[in-house]
Amino acid sequence: MSGSARTTVLLVDSHPISRTGLRTILEDFPDIQVVGEAADGTTAAARYPKLRPDVVVINSHTETDAADAVRRVGALAVPRPSGRGTPTMLVLIDDVASAAERVPLPGAKGLLSSRSSPQELAAAVRIMATGRSLLMPTARPDARSSPLAQLTDREIEVFRLLTRGYTNAEISAELTLSQSTVKSHVQRAMEKLGLRNRVHAVIFAYEENIIRSGS
Repeated sequence: MSGSARTTVLLVDSHPISRTGLRTILEDFPDIQVVGEAADGTTAAARYPKLRPDVVVINSHTETDAADAVRRVGALAVPRPSGRGTPTMLVLIDDVASAAERVPLPGAKGLLSSRSSPQELAAAVRIMATGRSLLMPTARPDARSSPLAQLTDREIEVFRLLTRGYTNAEISAELTLSQSTVKSHVQRAMEKLGLRNRVHAVIFAYEENIIRSGS
């Protein structure tokens, strides 16, 4: 992640309307800044050295477009403020499970369903900016066989929303709870799971297959 408080993003999308929509969604989050756009891999590769974004988000309308953009951007190695030289790329694709098996995306450290919510997209960008890899899980296990078994049903509901990027106020509105009650549930869930902060919680949820794309 760059030295500034905001995570910087370069958007790659061949459809102008879709690209504008992604910019609007991402910039709705105060800690994310879209510093540039590109319609294809060639343009993205040309702009990357100057912009040096924390994350390159590639919205692939076809597997061929995705592979080309990843190949061209991935061939670059330009130092960024974070100290990492290899571009960090998050690819949005319709079928994550299929893409993980078939699409040659060397260099792409993250795959996310294009049907994901704005909160999930923002959370994925934040995770990628920390240098972590991300393949959004495609199935949700029974909570009884997961690390969430030690949480109450209400704590599980709150935790799932928290890990999708919801604020306490948004969780309060979603579950019709007071914000003080939400805060208490969040604190207890974090303590029981041994988590330090919300970023740690999101990483934990992805790694433990607790949340999935398109949920």
